[in-house]
Amino acid sequence: MKTQKITAFIGKTGAVASFVAASALTAGFLAPSASAVSLVPDKEGEVNVGLGACLSPSSETGNPCKYLELSPWISDVASLIDDSTGTKSRLFVDKAGTKNTYGAIQFKAFDVGTPVSEFWFRPAAMMADGVTPLLEKGQLEVGTYKFDFAKTISSLTVRWFDTEYKDDTSFVATGIFGDVSGVVPAGPDRNIYEQTFTDVSSITLNLGERGGRFGTGDGVNFQIEKQVPEPGTAAGLGALAFMSTLGLRKRNKKANS
Repeated sequence: MKTQKITAFIGKTGAVASFVAASALTAGFLAPSASAVSLVPDKEGEVNVGLGACLSPSSETGNPCKYLELSPWISDVASLIDDSTGTKSRLFVDKAGTKNTYGAIQFKAFDVGTPVSEFWFRPAAMMADGVTPLLEKGQLEVGTYKFDFAKTISSLTVRWFDTEYKDDTSFVATGIFGDVSGVVPAGPDRNIYEQTFTDVSSITLNLGERGGRFGTGDGVNFQIEKQVPEPGTAAGLGALAFMSTLGLRKRNKKANS
């Protein structure tokens, strides 16, 4: 249907005009014309997941540890008991190319577990809740975390890195339509898989698995980001809604005269 025909149709059918305008607004906020805002801090460090005091950032500096400041969109992050480890895990933000020490956890400068030039949430599996001894010397990226958001996010994208085991990494997204759950498919080494959810108030991510067929386990890092509509798109759709409402008012006025 051409634009001219749609315009004529809206002009003749006031009630449908409002419905079309509302539908266009909804479609606009879910359309590709949006920019992404990462919810991963652009700084390396540890995330507070409810395990008490943070770990020392480095034995070299001797500076006291401090948890990272998260996006205002994230109201809380909680580490839950992971099925494959039977305990809770620490959570960090890591970027390849730098060496980091957090207590007994050491992330190397060259680390196959983190993509280059990007910040990723990185789990660190424990044998006891939040304390040493560590699994695989802190190199096993396995954990289960629940993210609660300050407001419902209309479009949330989760990106998983290096899911090599089938049916081991999963999610439960909670929103205005209830819970949506699923598993992340397995892929080749260092694969990146992403999925977008709509109207999300919280999401639980079950990442990786201890052990498995390779013995070393399947470590998985992740990113989360929200979509923001382009200002021009929002303004254009707002104008459409205003024009449609104005047309409806004129039609009702004529009908009542």
